[in-house]
Amino acid sequence: SFGGQPGSGGFVSSRSEPISLATLDKDCFIIPVHSLDRFLPAGIPQLPTPETADPSQVGPLSVLEVSDPKICILAHLMSPLEPIDPLLESPLAHPLMKQRAVASELLNEVQQGNNAVGGMLLANMERSSAEFPFIAYYVINTTQTDPAMFYTGVRGASLSKFEPKNTRYTAAHTLDLYSEVASICRPPLALAPNEIGSVKKGQTPSTGYIISVYKVYEGDDGERFERNWLYWTGARMIYRYLPKTAGLRRITLHKSVSSRGDKMYLLLCECADLLKDLSAAALLIPALRARLCGYTGLYRPIQTF
Repeated sequence: SFGGQPGSGGFVSSRSEPISLATLDKDCFIIPVHSLDRFLPAGIPQLPTPETADPSQVGPLSVLEVSDPKICILAHLMSPLEPIDPLLESPLAHPLMKQRAVASELLNEVQQGNNAVGGMLLANMERSSAEFPFIAYYVINTTQTDPAMFYTGVRGASLSKFEPKNTRYTAAHTLDLYSEVASICRPPLALAPNEIGSVKKGQTPSTGYIISVYKVYEGDDGERFERNWLYWTGARMIYRYLPKTAGLRRITLHKSVSSRGDKMYLLLCECADLLKDLSAAALLIPALRARLCGYTGLYRPIQTF
C-alpha cells in the first residue's frame, strides 16, 4: 500500500530475509492508503500494521509499505467516426484509418510537450463492434505537471485535431482524469525511479490489454459498492480464469477524480503475451460481456512513449 513517506512503514511476515518490491515473488494487491477503506476487497481480513509486535496477532496477510509514485492518469476514449453527410460519403473512404492517423498526431504532440511521463495509443482488435476503436492513455507525474492544466491542454488539442469542419466526421470524445485506486500485480514489480510511469518500458511486442469501461451515476459509488470491485468489474474472473499463457502482469482499477457528476471506472488488464495466443482471451471476453456490465474490449498498443 502507498504510504505518505518512503520507508515510513514496515513489513509483517514470517520470512526472515528483507522484502522489497524487487524481491517480492508473489502476486499482491497495491492499494493507496487513502483508498483502503473503499477498495480493500470485501472479505479480506483486517491488515496488520507496523506496530503489531506480537506475531500471534498478525493476520494471514503481509504488508509492505512503499512510497507514493505521485502519478495521475488521463484516458481519452474515442467513439467511431461518423460522416457529417452520409449521402456524400465515398465508398472508398476509410474513417478508421483517418481516426488512427489523427489520434497518432495528437499523441505525438503530447509527447513533444514533455508534460506526460508516458503514454500509449491503443487500438481495438474487434473493429466491427468496437464502441471505442481507440483509447489514448497518458501517465502524469503530479509533482511536475498540474493534472487539471494537462487535461485542459489535451482536451483543447483533441477538439482542434478532430474538428468536424476539417475532418468531415464527428465522434464522441470522453476525457477524464483518473487515479489508480487498486491493482493486482504479478512480479517482477520494481522499476527504477526514473522509469515510474513509463508505459513503453514494461511492454513487449506481444503485450495486449483487456479493458473494461464503467459509468456510475453520481452518488452510486458507495463504499459497499467499491469494496466489491473484484466482482462487478470482472477482475476476479480475469484473475482466476485467464490462462497463464497470456502472461498476466497487472489488473488496475482506475476511478475518475472529478468530485461532481457521474463516476467513470476503467479496468486495465495488462498481459505480456496476450498477442501470442488471442484464443486465451477470446474465450473469456464473451463471459465478461455476458454480465451486461460496462463495455469490454481487446486492445493492442500501436504507439507508445
